[in-house]
Amino acid sequence: MTLTTRSLLSSLLAAWCLLASPIAAADLQVKETDAAIEIASDGKSVLVYNKQSPPVPDGIDPIYHRSGFLHPVASPAGNVVTAAFPADHPHQQGIFSAWVRTNYDGREIDFWNLAGGVGRVSHERVVKTFTENESAGFEVDLIHHTVAEPKVDVLRERWRITVQPTDGSYRCFDLQTTQQALTDKPLTVEKYHYGGVAARGPARWSLPSGKKAAAKTSDADNEKPSKPISEIVDEHGHDRIAGNHHPTRWVTLSGTEEGEVVCITMLGHADNFRAPQPARLHPSMPYFCFAPCVTGEFQITKDQPYEASFRFLVTDGKPDPAWIEQQWQAWCGDKAQ
Repeated sequence: MTLTTRSLLSSLLAAWCLLASPIAAADLQVKETDAAIEIASDGKSVLVYNKQSPPVPDGIDPIYHRSGFLHPVASPAGNVVTAAFPADHPHQQGIFSAWVRTNYDGREIDFWNLAGGVGRVSHERVVKTFTENESAGFEVDLIHHTVAEPKVDVLRERWRITVQPTDGSYRCFDLQTTQQALTDKPLTVEKYHYGGVAARGPARWSLPSGKKAAAKTSDADNEKPSKPISEIVDEHGHDRIAGNHHPTRWVTLSGTEEGEVVCITMLGHADNFRAPQPARLHPSMPYFCFAPCVTGEFQITKDQPYEASFRFLVTDGKPDPAWIEQQWQAWCGDKAQ
C-alpha cells in the first residue's frame, strides 16, 4: 500500500468516525452572565435559568418579581413553550418549584402565591457549570424563605440542570431537585391540591375559563376543525379534567404556534417520592405540576430532604405516546420494571 493510498484511507476513516460519533459535548454551550445562565445547542437556545428577576412588565405588580426559574425554554425550531409574568397568573413562571400550604414553627407559609407577601423562592448562588459526558448543565442553590417578619431561610434547594445531547429533532433536559431544611425545625408540607415542580406555558395557550379543550369549526370553509389552543394529557390518555390529581409517570402540554403544534413533556422518575406522583392539570390554563402533597402531608428536615428528578422533552409537533414511554423506560432503566 502506498503512502498516498494509506493517507487517503486514513482520511476517509477519520471522516467516517466523525460522522458516526455521537453528539459531542462541544455542540452544547453554557453561557453565564450576571443575570442568567443559558444553554444552547449549535447556537440555538435550549433554556435559560434566571439568576435575577427579568423586568416586571407594565401593568403587573412588582411583587411578582421572581428569580430561580427556567424561561424561556425553546423547541428545536425556536418556539418558546414557557411563560414569564403571564397576565392571568403572574406568579406562575416558566419551570419553577414551590409549595403552597406549609407549616414552619407554627407559621403558615405559602411559597407559591407571591401576592400574599408571606414566602417566596429565590436564587441564592451558582454552584458550578459543566460540560461532561456529552451533556452540559449547571448546579444552583435556591432559598425558600419567608417575606413576612420574622424573616427565616427555611429550605435550601439544589437544582442540577442537565441538557442531554439528541439527534436535533427534540430537546431533552433533566431537573434534579434536593430540598433540605436549614434549621433544626422541619417544614411540614400539608395536603393540598397543587404544589411542587411546575411547568407554565404561554398565556396565549389559555382556554376560555373553566372549559375543556375542544376543536372549533372553521368559519372560513366549515369543513376542517381548527387545532385546539392547547391540550394537556397524561400517560393514560386522560385530559385536563380526567387526569387532574391522577398518578402518572408523564404529562404533555401542547399548544399552537403559527398554526403548528409545539409540546413540552415532563417525566417523573420512578424513584421519586410517592411515585408515580399525582399531577395537577389545570382545566383552562396551560399549566401543570407534579404534586405529591395531593395524597397527604409530609415533612422536609435536615436529615430527610425531599428529592425528585424530572426529565423534559420539548418537540415541534405532538410526540407519539409510545415514543414518550420508550424515553421514560430508557431513563429509569431497571427502576422502570
